[in-house]
Amino acid sequence: MEQRYCPLCKELNHCGANSGDCWCFHTEIPAELLERVPLELSGKACICQRCVEAFKKH
Repeated sequence: MEQRYCPLCKELNHCGANSGDCWCFHTEIPAELLERVPLELSGKACICQRCVEAFKKH
């Protein structure tokens, strides 16, 4: 999986970290959601905003 895909839903994550700013810099990512990322992708692929928002709603 490439870094530009969300490790949870496999859709494009639209990460802007390489350009210097990303929505995720201003959002708290719940620890429980981070734990769902497969170990081999942890710290290598960003969770997308849609997955973060969906998790926070439930």
